[in-house]
Amino acid sequence: MTEDKRLKTIELFAWIGEDELGSGEIGIKQGLVPAGYIPLVAIQRSKIQRGNIVQGLTKQAQLYGKTIRLCRFVFSEVVQELEP
Repeated sequence: MTEDKRLKTIELFAWIGEDELGSGEIGIKQGLVPAGYIPLVAIQRSKIQRGNIVQGLTKQAQLYGKTIRLCRFVFSEVVQELEP
């Protein structure tokens, strides 16, 4: 694998929380868009902290009594690489 030094500077911001239905699993929260459900993850923190996202997740946390957290992830390793 070829190393791209830019990868080491990337941070991901993701909304993380426990499953609302009681499985006890913690995972990335999802948002519904016209194409379906997508993970609530972004490279730019401001994009994932938009008011409508925070409001929706606040309502979800209150409804289900489960804490939802915005977490920062940093690059660790390339697991797989696909070449053109």
